[in-house]
Amino acid sequence: MTDADDRISIPQWRYAPDAWRWVSRFNDRYARSLLRVRSARILPASMRARFLAMDIPNEILESTLASITAPDKWSNAWIETAQRFLGDYRRQVSSKHLLEAAQARRLAALSYHAAQVFSSGDERTIRTCRAAAASLFAQAQPYVYPDARRLTVPWRAHRLPAYVQTPAGSTAQSGIVVILNGASTSKEESFTWAESFLRAGMAVLSLDSPGTGEASGVPNPNADDDDILDGVFEIMQSEPSIDLSQVSVVGVSLGGNLAVRSAAYDRRIMCSVAVTPPFDPVRWIGRASPLLMQQLGTIVDSMADDPYASTSRYSLYDSVRRLKSPLLVFGAGHDLVVPPSEAQLLAARGGALASLVWYPHSGHCLYDAIPTWTAEAATWISSVAAARAFEYQSAGYADPLHVAEMARDQLRIADTMGQDFWDDEGGARLIDPPDTDADDIGSYARVITPTPRPESPSDHAT
Repeated sequence: MTDADDRISIPQWRYAPDAWRWVSRFNDRYARSLLRVRSARILPASMRARFLAMDIPNEILESTLASITAPDKWSNAWIETAQRFLGDYRRQVSSKHLLEAAQARRLAALSYHAAQVFSSGDERTIRTCRAAAASLFAQAQPYVYPDARRLTVPWRAHRLPAYVQTPAGSTAQSGIVVILNGASTSKEESFTWAESFLRAGMAVLSLDSPGTGEASGVPNPNADDDDILDGVFEIMQSEPSIDLSQVSVVGVSLGGNLAVRSAAYDRRIMCSVAVTPPFDPVRWIGRASPLLMQQLGTIVDSMADDPYASTSRYSLYDSVRRLKSPLLVFGAGHDLVVPPSEAQLLAARGGALASLVWYPHSGHCLYDAIPTWTAEAATWISSVAAARAFEYQSAGYADPLHVAEMARDQLRIADTMGQDFWDDEGGARLIDPPDTDADDIGSYARVITPTPRPESPSDHAT
């Protein structure tokens, strides 16, 4: 590893300006022309990884994408795929293979979930697919995930559907990680991200945020939803296995924005993790993809009428200054939904409380690196809990700045930092921006790179 005081520039994607100019022109007409010639198989690997992470078999993914030759064919293609899985479910039931039947039903649920990802123009289809996904997943869950439980979290006058998973074989109290989904994700998808946290001895609660997933009937998300974890603390009081002093929040995309705002609002939250979050969307919303704007219009009030006023309320510029707990930010160099600089600006604004982990070759939400970033997040959260316990034991008070520094140091030396599958050459990893003002982030930061991979024995063959 390099010395922590070495200063090198954060790797930048040389084609980012051209890519963002292309994205800003990618409207429905452009999409129709492109899909008519190339089909949805043109989806980049970072987006394909999202569906592969749901355990959709690659050959089925390929055939589904190949059948999509227009934007309005996306939903029907995935609904047909869901029906194929349901056909397999019925065959497995007839053969009395109940576990295999439940697995097929789960894949049908996730196919219905995939059907609503790019169906922003048809609200009825979105709601129908979300309802089907939630229902089928709930029916499969007792067989596929017998240790998980379905519950509802009270929030204001509403109930938010959720699943909770606890580490197997644990008898001691454990902390809990609350996962907040993005605009097009749901608890059924984020459910599959829990493995690293469970392995680290933490319970995981996957929640449908307002206006998403099964919570589509709840009013659309708003910038004042920072009290969303109130209900989690309330219902977990009756769970003796949960340590309420170790509640962490992990959010992706818009959920990452909400995670930061929740941690700034609720001092009971031990720490927060934000994955490719928007920091100050009013800066760039005018250059976003028209298709993204269309999708956001289905869940963010007034987006179509006044996008600048709507997105300005989601700025974290002031919220992050109210943080009193450590923050871990994940950024993606090839993000074409949220500018990569947003993660850098958020980490810089967070000052010494914040740490930035940079994935120079990944896209939005790090779908192509889910095992890696969740392992790093689990390592960091465990380190925050251990550092807090040490501080309380030695000084009777846990200084958030000391805790953040200790957790950052632990993440530097953790084995997970050297187990990534992307090319190390020129790749920055754990970054501590020296600037404390997001207005002057600068072009340099202290950076830790992974340890060099050992050479293969075949390289020395004579």
